[in-house]
Amino acid sequence: VALSLVYGVYLPLQKSTRYINAIANLQTARSVADVLRGYDRVFDYPSPVGGEEVAKFSSYDFLNMISNPKQPEEVAREFVRYIEPRMDQKNVRHLLVLAQLHTALWQRFRGEEDYVAAEAFYREALAIGPKLPPVLFGLLSLYGAKGDTAKATEIGDRISVLWPNATEVGRQIEAQRSAEPVTQGTP
Repeated sequence: VALSLVYGVYLPLQKSTRYINAIANLQTARSVADVLRGYDRVFDYPSPVGGEEVAKFSSYDFLNMISNPKQPEEVAREFVRYIEPRMDQKNVRHLLVLAQLHTALWQRFRGEEDYVAAEAFYREALAIGPKLPPVLFGLLSLYGAKGDTAKATEIGDRISVLWPNATEVGRQIEAQRSAEPVTQGTP
């Protein structure tokens, strides 16, 4: 009973408390190192419960930070380098967030490597869950932003087969076909 309380209640509670403190620390952190130190306290805390959730919620914190237009590129990239190895790359939710992180980098800084990484994470998620709406619509959005009509049409057709009433997809694809493609590296 005592071990159940320690491993099932006390350690997860301590881990979640550390996560709350890491979020609170964002307001007073003076450097990237301060931010990452707060998250290290969470990730390094030995709890058998809560690791997946902490990674997922933390990744959304980092997504918000890198989406801030005032965030310098090197800081944004440091945040992605920090969170990426802490994500379970066999978990669809984690793959989606990784794709979103790299999409945000691509849209802000126009690095082709970010587009390639975002597509790769979406494709990994698609291999695990080929009918999951967030994966399919994420890919459709990515290809649409890139101006890749062929790939957008391929994904749009898959969506249309799965959900014939998704009329917005048809409109998106038609708009994509009539639009000029975006030049490589530009969202």
